[in-house]
Parts: sequence; C-alpha cells; structure tokens
Amino acid sequence: MSEIKDNISFHISDEEVLYLDKVLEDININISISMSYVKRTQKLTFSRLAEKFSGINEKAIKRYMQQSYPSMRPVHFVAAYSWVMMVPMTAFYYGFKMKEFYRGMDDHAVEVLVCIGKLPSVQFEALLSIICSYMDSSTMSDFIKFKQQTEKEYGVIDDYNKLFPPKVLDYNLFTEDYYRSVALTVRQFRKKHNLTVDTLARVLGISEYQYSVLEDETKTVPFSISIGARVKLGFKLKDHVNFTSEMQVYPEFHKLRQTQQIRDSLIVEALSYLTQKQKVSIVKIVVELLNLNQEDDSDEILSEHGQPKIPTIFS
Repeated sequence: MSEIKDNISFHISDEEVLYLDKVLEDININISISMSYVKRTQKLTFSRLAEKFSGINEKAIKRYMQQSYPSMRPVHFVAAYSWVMMVPMTAFYYGFKMKEFYRGMDDHAVEVLVCIGKLPSVQFEALLSIICSYMDSSTMSDFIKFKQQTEKEYGVIDDYNKLFPPKVLDYNLFTEDYYRSVALTVRQFRKKHNLTVDTLARVLGISEYQYSVLEDETKTVPFSISIGARVKLGFKLKDHVNFTSEMQVYPEFHKLRQTQQIRDSLIVEALSYLTQKQKVSIVKIVVELLNLNQEDDSDEILSEHGQPKIPTIFS
C-alpha cells in the first residue's frame, strides 16, 4: 500500500466514536438514495443493470437499492456498483446531498459529473473542447493553465479506456478480490501506525472478532458500507483509495479511483465558466452521448482501435 501522509489521530475517544455513530446513522438510506439517483440519471433499467453483473441477480440489486431494506448494504456491492456506473464510490455516501460531494456544484453540473465517467477518452476530450468553445480567449487560457497544473499535480490520465469494467462483471470474483485487498491493506495500516485491534474495531463499529475476520485475506465475509466512511472520518484520511491497492484480479478498479479525481476537477473547473443556459446544453450533450453508447454498448465504444482521432484544443 502506498504511504499515507494524512494527519492521523491515534487517540480516538469514546466521544469521537459516538460522533461517528451519529453522523453515519443514516448511511444505508443515503446509499440507496444515491444509487437510485445515479441509475435514473444514467437512464438504466434494473434489468439492463443486472445484465452488467454475473453472480448477483436483479432481485438482489433491487433489494439493496430500496430505502426500506432493513439490512446493511455491503461495502463490496457499493464498490462493484460504483465501478459499473463509473461514479466515485465516496459520492454514494451523500444521499440527497450529492452536490456536496461535488464541491457545491448546481444540479446541472452534478448530472454531468454522474455521467462523465462513462465517456471514453476521445469523447471526454471532445466535450472539454466544446465547453471551451463557449469561453473567451482569457478564460480559455486560464482553463488550459488549470488543466496543466492539475495534470502536473495528479498526473496525466493514460489510456482511461482500459479502466472501464468488464462488459459483464463477475460479482463473486470482484468480492473476493476486494476483501482480500482490504484485509492486506488494513493490516498494513494498523501495523504502520502502531494501532491496536481494539482501536480499529471501535472506530469501524465492529467487534474485535469481526475485525480479525476483516484482516483475514482468506475469508470473504460481507461488511457494511459504513466501514469505509468510518475509517476515513475516524482517522481523518483524505480518502480511502489505498485500501483497494492490493486488488490483483481487477487492479483497474483501484487505478480508476485514482484517476476519477482528475476528470472531476477538469469538468468542475470548465463548467464554472459557463452560464446556466450553457450548462443545460452540456447536460443534454453528455446524456445523449451516454444514451448512444449504451444503445451501441459494444467493445468498440470503449476502445480507440478503429476510432477516429477527434482533434481538440489540447492536441
């Protein structure tokens, strides 16, 4: 696991744990609201969504997305769902407040961001060019400087198209790979920061026995989506991307989580220069592209082989 540079608090009081309990008491409802919002925005039916998985049926997917479902939403399902929908996993924590995840963006911008992850690289670059065509020379220059600075800080997205999920994601294989990575990295995290099992268990809201199971890479036992939020908030981490760094069957999932921030940053900045009317037009373009891609839904859509190179202002 790569080095975590966050300012971690090693002494977590009972009051802080109670605060986590309070702030995350509605997390299961928020998750179901967010997942449903993304499905509607991307205009997917449940039957079409179920076709994107093997190993989990439509009935189970519907159950996890119902607000009235009394049991937990397992973290591995939300992770797999986030990959299939190409939406950052942490965005699902926000429920009706998804705009807060996207830094206060308005409804139109959030719609774009919910769909933008599914656009292959050539379409994404073309969309940026279209947005920039609304800018004057001064604001376009500012945006290009921002883009260059973002890529300098976070890196350039190389071959984003290779980070899309398989056409049909093996849910069981993904689950095993996901929990194996969590087991390895959470153990590394505990040892690196000299944390006790009791401390980790209290922060994650589970028993010490359950925590021992979480650290066992040979076991695949479902855990609540809350463990990701609790470790991030409890230890004041910037994110919890590192906990997927040991995925071996699907390493693309981890790489995607690293690169989503770059795409989001560029789109958020570019849209900030547009008027509300212009943003509405961009939403229509993105949604229409998404619809066309889903109708075609072929390997060619997600591949640059045989796809014409669209010249952009960034070439």
